[in-house]
Formats: sequence, structure tokens, C-alpha cells
Amino acid sequence: MKRALISVVALVAFTACHEILYIDPNDSIPEELAITSESDVEAAIRGCYDALQSENYYGRGLIIFNEIGSDNAYNGGTIIEFSQLNSYNVLADNTYLERIWSGPYIAINRCNTVLYHLTNTELNMAEERRAEYMAELLFIRALSYYNLTQLFKDIPLRLEPSFNANNLDMAKSSQNEVFTQIILDLKSANNVISHTNPHYITDLAVKTLLAKVCLFMDDYEIAISYADTVIASDRRLLDNYEKIFTTEGGAESIFELRFTKLSSDRNRLAEYCYPTSLKGRYEIAPEQDLIESFEPNDSRLNLFLGSPYYCNKYENISGGDDNIHVFRLAELYLLRAEAKALAGGDIISICNDINAVRNRAGLDSIQSDSYSELLQIIELERRHEFAFEGHRWFDLVRTGRANQLLGIPVSKYYFPIPLSELNANSLISE
Repeated sequence: MKRALISVVALVAFTACHEILYIDPNDSIPEELAITSESDVEAAIRGCYDALQSENYYGRGLIIFNEIGSDNAYNGGTIIEFSQLNSYNVLADNTYLERIWSGPYIAINRCNTVLYHLTNTELNMAEERRAEYMAELLFIRALSYYNLTQLFKDIPLRLEPSFNANNLDMAKSSQNEVFTQIILDLKSANNVISHTNPHYITDLAVKTLLAKVCLFMDDYEIAISYADTVIASDRRLLDNYEKIFTTEGGAESIFELRFTKLSSDRNRLAEYCYPTSLKGRYEIAPEQDLIESFEPNDSRLNLFLGSPYYCNKYENISGGDDNIHVFRLAELYLLRAEAKALAGGDIISICNDINAVRNRAGLDSIQSDSYSELLQIIELERRHEFAFEGHRWFDLVRTGRANQLLGIPVSKYYFPIPLSELNANSLISE
């Protein structure tokens, strides 16, 4: 984090997503030069979205850690650091651990920088626009802290930008403190954003993350309320599961990161999923147990091909322009069903939510009057619905099921803070 936070400020201040501006290398820049106009704000916010697309974040790392770290996938390639995920023994000096730590913190520092200027710099813009810009930034910061605290639990909670090397050391905050800040950010962003394009942050994305956080915090009725609002919106489940991954910004999408074939704006997931026979690396390979857990007529199994099996949700190896779904509507149905089951809610409505997802996959409806059985069904539906989309490890930790299903002790539920951060930050220790 320490190295990443210094270097990011110049990128935010002086570049848009795909523009290259050569500047003298410095470890910091004068804060008054960073953002002076609304166009600067827009360029800097594009830089915040760009941070989400990094291969150390949604462009590769976050999804790989969630899948190989769980029972969904194993490392079939040559990156030996991923083998530590297979054995549930990730060491603090793991290079990819450092990257999955730094990726979200880069996004956070970019957001903090722009928020600072929106709050403290005199900018000529309508107050409604300023409020929407701030809502987008608060969401990206909240999403990044949500991912970090689920990976590492107690972490430094940085809410101010790093303009120089004087304020980089910071002690850890507890996971509860991190979630409290996440909720504050999201409530500030709620009901503010007016645009509806799912390639950008919308109010539905804010409400979706609020629902996910409330479920994690055991606030079931509030989670249900947010899920109700999103499900009642203009979003709908696509009839064909495979079209989710071939239709950009489809009706099911709530927040979808759009990648292009530009070398600076591509993801590497197809490259890492495809076998070497198809010019891939096969670093993230489906576990046989995952394949065998599908019902034979489940259309979601159609996206696992070949012998050996590989995931085909991401197709473009050379271009890397497959979009990444951060949130889509199916998750809200299963989230609402889970929250209702945990709260002892109406059995019929729980089954209806589960069946909306199952029926789209070509499966028969289920019926049960047992909350514990329904929770196991929801867990399996989430595994099948979101396989290789970066949910499984978070699900197993959130529900406490990693111990039972994988034999992982609770002490291994969270990854160690990277050694590079421990060495650089004098106020942090494991």
C-alpha cells in the first residue's frame, strides 16, 4: 500500500483512461495543481474506474483468489504462488497477495484524492453534479474496502489522500469499524445518482452493495428491503444464461466493468481460464467436484467445456475485452432468499426466489419447509450461478462454511497482510 499510494496521485491528476501524458517522475505532486476544473474531476473519476479494472483487482486477481482459494478451482498452470491458495496456506511474502492488497488501495487513494478536491477546492460545477461525482467515488471506496476486509479482515482505514510520504503509516481498524465506514459511505451515496447505465455506478449498484453488507452484518430485514427495491426495478433476468456473458450492459446487469482491446484496458481472465491447447495458461482450472455438483440438465454447466474442463465465461484471450459483472440481478434473488431464511421468513417466497434462478437455468422448481435445507440449496445455487465470477471464497467465509466444506481452520479464513506492507508501515503488525 505504501508504494502504491505515492505513485497513484499523478495518474489521477493528469490522465484520463487511455491518454498518456509524460511528466517528470516525482513521489508526490502539489495538491493545488491536481484538480482545478470539472473536466479534471471527470478524468480523475475515469481513473478510479480504471483502478477497478486493474489485473490486480477485477481484471484478474480478485476473481482468481476467490475461485482458487475455494473449492471451485485449482491452479493448473505454472504460477507457483497460486499453489498456496490450493493448500490454503498463503504466505505473507506471496507476490500475488501483495498485488491483491495494493489493487483496491490504489482505487481507494484515487477516490480519496478526488473527494478531497470536490470538498476543498473551488470548482465551477452544479451542486447536483458535485453530489453525483461524490456518490460514485464513495461507492468505489466502499466497494474496495468491502473486498479488502473480506480478504484480510482488520485493515488500515484510510479516508484521506496521500499527497506525500508524510502520512502513509496507519494502524489497522477492526472489521466492524471498516463496515461502519462502508455503510456511512453507501448511505451518503444512496438515492443520489440519476443515470442508469450499468457500465457505470448507478443507484441500483449502491443499493445492491448495501444489501450485501447488511447480509454480512446480519441485518436481514434491511438487506431484504434493499433487495426488494432492486428486484422491483427495470432490471430482469435474461432468459438465456449464456447471454449474460455475451451481451454488454444487458437487462440483468447492475454494475458491469467494460473492458476494451487496448493493452492498458483489458482483463486476463480468458487467458488464465483457457487450456494451453487453446493458447491459454490454464492457471484457474475447474475442480472436478464443481463439475460433478451440477445437475445434468443445468444450462450453467454449458459454460464449462472441453477435456480437461475449462471455464468459457471469458472468451477473448488475445483482446481481453470480456466484461466483468460486479453485480447482476440473480444475486439479489438469492441474497433475498438467504436473508429471509436466516430471519425465519416466508417459506413460499424463499422458494420462489430460488426457483427464479433455477428455472432460468432449465431446472425444476424446488420445495422445502426446512430453513437449514433451503440455506444449503441457496449455497449450492450461488456456487453454480456465480462460478468463476469471484464469489465462492467470500461466500464460504461469510457463512462460516469453509471449515466444514474445506477443512480450513477459522484462523485461515483471512489472508495475511503482505510482508511488504508490514515492512513499510511502522504502525501495522500481524
